[in-house]
Amino acid sequence: MLEDLHLVAESDRAVAVFMVAVDPRTALADALSWLVTRRFQAEALDEADRAIELRAAAALADRIDEHRGVDAKAPVRVNADEVRLLIEAVVAYVSERDTESYQPPEERARLGELSGLLDPLFDLALELDRADEVLRGTAI
Repeated sequence: MLEDLHLVAESDRAVAVFMVAVDPRTALADALSWLVTRRFQAEALDEADRAIELRAAAALADRIDEHRGVDAKAPVRVNADEVRLLIEAVVAYVSERDTESYQPPEERARLGELSGLLDPLFDLALELDRADEVLRGTAI
């Protein structure tokens, strides 16, 4: 799923760079946008931290969605925090939207794409956490 995966150091953090095809990329952007709308805009943004979270999630959704409509694979760059945000968006979207009731074929396809991304995203989060530990010099 995460093709041509490379880990690079960027500002003392590990960053994953990989290629994603159009369908999983669109599904990820849709799940993130849904999370932003659902969770962040439904709650009051009284705290500065919540506003920062909103901006980070929206920026990540925009970066992933940058090549919408382009049928080629496109690069995605994420750090461990962003991968955890993607996992949160996928889990929330699938758990709420994957129901026994009728789903249009497009939604079924999106849910399938997202479900297939969960394991690779969890693996990537672990890899990035390990790489961050190495960069900080705390790895054993």
